[in-house]
Amino acid sequence: MRTVKVDIAERSYQIVIDQHLLMNVGEQVQAFLKKGNKVALLVSKTVKKLYSDRVVRSLITSGYEVDMFLVPSGEENKNLTTVSKLYDELIENSYDRSCAIIALGGGIVGDVSGFVSSSLFRGLPFIQLPTTLLSQVDSSVGGKVGVNHSQGKNLIGAFYQPKVVLIDPTVLKTLEIRELICGYGEILKYGFIRDASFLQTCLDNKNSIISLKDMELISEIIRRSVEIKAEMVSEDEQEAGFRMLLNFGHTIGHAIEKSCGYGKFLHGEAVILGMCAALKISMEKLGLDSVKGKSAIDSLCKIKLGHDLSTLDIDKAMIALMHDKKIRDGKLNFVLLKDIGSPVIVNDITPEMVRETLLWLKERYKNGAGS
Repeated sequence: MRTVKVDIAERSYQIVIDQHLLMNVGEQVQAFLKKGNKVALLVSKTVKKLYSDRVVRSLITSGYEVDMFLVPSGEENKNLTTVSKLYDELIENSYDRSCAIIALGGGIVGDVSGFVSSSLFRGLPFIQLPTTLLSQVDSSVGGKVGVNHSQGKNLIGAFYQPKVVLIDPTVLKTLEIRELICGYGEILKYGFIRDASFLQTCLDNKNSIISLKDMELISEIIRRSVEIKAEMVSEDEQEAGFRMLLNFGHTIGHAIEKSCGYGKFLHGEAVILGMCAALKISMEKLGLDSVKGKSAIDSLCKIKLGHDLSTLDIDKAMIALMHDKKIRDGKLNFVLLKDIGSPVIVNDITPEMVRETLLWLKERYKNGAGS
């Protein structure tokens, strides 16, 4: 068992990483939920079929009353309509402030469940059971919860910390390769902004990670990823400054994700593209060593993505950028690298440079990237 602490005063909590942990979820949550309390298990349709039985059985055995509620899959359903429907169902089933919500699923389930938890009855206890690699290393940790708006991704939300995050790496074995690649992209992000040695380990072991060949290695990579995020969240819970460094690759990545249509590029795939763009701008703007920068771009471009970048409409992507939630005082913040492991936030990247970078990125992927 591996544990990492997110240290935020009275909102501090543990991230627990252990293989086959889902079998004893009931025992794990007893430190946070009173026996006899009602628990709403929010889950996607796919994950319900795979894992809900063992989780429900463990919770009931440990003395909890459990109801299950479905969260529809897909970024297009990560919205206020879904949230409102869940409010209705929970209220109709007599949930109140003594009850708790457990999110069993990937990032969409976690984000929606967390937002419902943060807002219903002004706050319900919330536990994360992430089941995708991306949600295990990123979205389940740090308390960012929310939904999309027609004008942009994650524009509606809150900072609301879970009581605990329980990670079972063995559930990753049921994921499709594309979902694993999404998580791999977020893992690389941590190396780029915080730990060059960790980055190299992840690049050197790409095939082993994506194929889940070595589960001990996977568990340790998850641990180091959440450790990096926990350190940054502990220092800057509400993203006033330092935590914004976690957005490396996300500014342009979100614009690509939205402008191509949610679901075409999965989030982690879009982040990989965004990191390519950020590395190029870092070389041009900050003087990032060109050998390091080009080598990193080459490594990212060898990751096979599930959608063709030729569909990218650059005008739409530029419009999406202008609605990015990272805009401060009318200026768009970019996370760039002075060196691997040495990120900075800049706000003087011109629209012309972004447009040129998107054109370059589109051409780069047209010419054999992802092979």
